[in-house]
This record gives sequence, structure tokens and C-alpha cells, in this order.
Amino acid sequence: MRPPTARAVLAIAALLGVATLLATAPAQADEAPADDSQVTWSVQPSTPAGPDGRTRFDFAVDPGTTISDWVSVANWSTHEVSFQVYAADATTDYDTGAFTLIGADQASTDLGAWTSVDSATSVCAEGDTACLAGLGVTVTLAAGTSQDIPVTITVPHDATPGDHAAGIVASFRSEASDAQGSAVQVEQRVGTRIYLRVGGALAPAVGVSGVVAGYDGSANPVGTGTGTVGFDLTNTGNVRLDATPSVRLTGPFGLDLGTVTLDAVTDLVPGATTHVTAEVPGVPPLLLLTAEVTVTPVVAEADGAATAATGSARAWAVPWALLGLVALVVAGITLTLAQRRRARRLLAEELATYTEQVRAEALGLTSTLRPDVPNESETVR
Repeated sequence: MRPPTARAVLAIAALLGVATLLATAPAQADEAPADDSQVTWSVQPSTPAGPDGRTRFDFAVDPGTTISDWVSVANWSTHEVSFQVYAADATTDYDTGAFTLIGADQASTDLGAWTSVDSATSVCAEGDTACLAGLGVTVTLAAGTSQDIPVTITVPHDATPGDHAAGIVASFRSEASDAQGSAVQVEQRVGTRIYLRVGGALAPAVGVSGVVAGYDGSANPVGTGTGTVGFDLTNTGNVRLDATPSVRLTGPFGLDLGTVTLDAVTDLVPGATTHVTAEVPGVPPLLLLTAEVTVTPVVAEADGAATAATGSARAWAVPWALLGLVALVVAGITLTLAQRRRARRLLAEELATYTEQVRAEALGLTSTLRPDVPNESETVR
């Protein structure tokens, strides 16, 4: 056990850019925390004599190879801290697309299982919580000290060709209370990446699945809306790669409504899936939209050629605001016409009533006057 070297101090800024990607709750990077209870630590590749400037492990080997290396864990806190140091398989976060490690409650089956820290257990059966809790080795470091720990990677003879990824983490576990006041254990992890390529045929490839399209209209009856698209992007090959997605929207008869090119998804490890979303603004509501997704893999020339993956989906783009306005106008016209018809009907009824009254009055007047008319038979002789 020794104090962290000046070289290690200089490497921390670069290291934490990598390490915090592996952390469930990123550790602090300050050498002198304001709170004595605050835990601050780092992990990086090293030699028996200390860190050597690497920010990650990177190997290219044949199946059946055994690799020996070292990892350094430094405690920058102002008090003694115990860490659990172990390896875990890497994956890509489904929601963010970031490089990360499988959860502490999951068993590694690939490079993480091949990597032993200080000859400790590296393989557990899925669901064996006792084994998972005891993975790796426990290291207790005094304040301001570090320790270099041997690492052994045993690549199986039947290891599949291509890229494999994992990380070595130093885990700090503490007690906390949840919203209900119950005691829970919190695990914070900081680590460094391991990239390993096994010799053999390389086959970079990506796949697109689960494409879903939608449309968010505008409250303006004559305005445009936003087309929305979501899909899953999977590295279906055996090469770690970047991928650039683009989304094109078309309307009826193939009318082009807009194309957006998204930021590249980086460091997508083989077998991993991430969810990608896109928005295309300024889309008129033309009843039916078609979303066309194209994902172009970005790989080194030496890794081989990869073809783009595509997918599509349709969505209704109904101009509800315009239809609502039209409905209001139609309703207004209909109501006006109905009122006019009713008014004409009432007028006709009143006129008929008046006519009947006049006729009745006229007949009554004739009946009253008729007795005063002399009878022709009573003519004066």
C-alpha cells in the first residue's frame, strides 16, 4: 500500500472521463473533499510499480491466451475505506446509448467472467446473490493511499472471434434510507474499461427493429407539426463500432417532408441494443406519413465492410385543428340555415293564422249584414 503518485494524480482527470461512465453513482474526483465522510476514489491500469498512463486496457489476442496485468485503486478520501474490486461484462445502456457495465446483481458470461482480480472468483451462476456479492477481492485503503492489484484474463480456447468488452470496478457499499425510512444498501462503482479482440473473422453489422412513428400536430389550423420516430439499434456483428442514424419522412405519393441525421451512437458493443428517437419538425398534416430509418455503421477499414440497416413505419398525420375549425364552420352554417328555415316556417305559420283570422272575420261580417238586405219577395207593389 502506498500513497498515490504524482503521475496518478495527473491521470485522474482523463481517467474519470472513462470511469464515471461505469459508475452507478459517480464518485467524486477531488483530492480533498470538504466533508470528511465523503468517499473519493479512482481506478486505472497500472504496473506493479504504479499507474503507467493508460486510461484503459486494450488487447488483441488469440483464443486460449492468458493475459497478466495490473490495476490500481486509489483512495483519495480523508479516511480509511474498503472497496470490492471485480470485473463485469460491458454493455450499452438501452436508454442513453452510453458504454456501461451490467448490474451488480447480474452474472458475467463473457470477458468479465474471464477476468480475475488477484486470483479471486470471477464466475457466478445467474441469480447466485451470495456469489455475486463476494465477487473479486476486498481492498481496504488508508486515506490517501493506493494499491496495485494483479489481474489475470484467461481467454477460452473456444472464444468467439471479434471484440469483447468489460470493466474492472472498485465498488463502495454504504447504508442509506429510502423514502419510507427503510435501510437500503447503496453501491457506487468507479472503473476502467477492458477492450479485447479475439483473432478470427470479423463481421461488423447492425440491425434496426421495432420502428414506431407518430405525429404531434399544431394548435394552429394551418400550421405544421412534428414527426416522431423511435427504433431499436442492435450491434448484430462481432465488432465494436459507431453508427450514424438518419430518419426521412415522406407523405402521400412519396412527397419528401424532411430528413434528419442524428448524432452517432458510439462504442456500441457486440450484442448490445440501444433505443434511438428522432424528431422531424415542420411536417404538414397530410393524413399518412412514412418514416424511413437508415443506420450507417462506422468501422475501421481493417475491420471489414458493413452495410447500412434500414427499417420503416407509418403514422397518421390528421389535421385535427383544421378539421375542428371546419367542423365549427359547418356547424355554424348548419345552425344558421336551420334558424332561417325555422324563422320562415314560423312566419308562414303566422301568416296562415292571420289569413284565417281575416277570412273568418270577413265571413262573420257578411253573416251580420245579410238580415238587413231586403227580400226580393217583399218588393213594394
